[in-house]
Amino acid sequence: MNIKDLELFITVAKLGSFSKAAKSLDTRRAHVSRRIAELEQQLGAPLFTRTTRVMALTTSGKRYLAQITPLVSQLNHAGEVFKHRHDDIQGKLRIGLQPFVDKLMDKHIAHFVHAYPQVQLEVFIVPGQHQDIKRLHLDCMINAGEVSKGNIAKQKLMTFERKMYASSVYLEKSSVIETIDDLHYHSLLGFRDTEGTLEHQWRFQQTNVSANYKVICSDYNSLYHFCLGGAGITLLPQVIALDAVENQQLINVLPELSAGFTDINILTPNDTSLSPVAKAFVEHLTDTISINGTANHSD
Repeated sequence: MNIKDLELFITVAKLGSFSKAAKSLDTRRAHVSRRIAELEQQLGAPLFTRTTRVMALTTSGKRYLAQITPLVSQLNHAGEVFKHRHDDIQGKLRIGLQPFVDKLMDKHIAHFVHAYPQVQLEVFIVPGQHQDIKRLHLDCMINAGEVSKGNIAKQKLMTFERKMYASSVYLEKSSVIETIDDLHYHSLLGFRDTEGTLEHQWRFQQTNVSANYKVICSDYNSLYHFCLGGAGITLLPQVIALDAVENQQLINVLPELSAGFTDINILTPNDTSLSPVAKAFVEHLTDTISINGTANHSD
């Protein structure tokens, strides 16, 4: 249980709706619903009664709301005492983001910019190779996947899971997919990583599938848009497909199958000391993301 969950509960109670709370907090309804359910499980009592039309606080929920509202307010006020130290951090920060990783980091980076008003941030979208750090004189870089050997320090930020997706448009025009063997009769879209490696096989928990690709992309953004446009079936990070799945634009094909998990890391030069600005940025991301959870759970 953390203060973010308590703030979320207070917002839902105030607005009387998961959807309204999600819109207010710029997140997804599924995330709000899951966090409240987990909070109820931790407390051992329901906080809301839910019907198709009405959602209201239970008696326990009303008591809990009355107890935690002043406490959350006091905790937030106490945090303001330390805000002045952020004003001492000033200067320029150059960071690199791998395509699609920017979509995962945008809110965290925006929060950093707000918290450190004296920092000027310059962002580069880079392929994801660690050599870009020195080539572009970056303070740090955030990338997904393996990091080739180099004088680089890395810290894990989050993890995402890859699954199979196709657009509803594509599936309406194609043959039915009931088993993994049916993929041989479909158009597959492939991914080539920053090291130039192409996945010749899709590896799942119990089996592998040889892939004969119709389209090959070197970044997930392009892969996502080709899939959304109806070009075929592909493996995508679950986190960037969630919105389209919610809107029924993308379908999770054979949802019981997973192509495994990949880490997102923040990379920094190992041969130079970090500036105070870079240290503050790395600490900000590692602290806030560890609180908010992994990418595959951040609806």
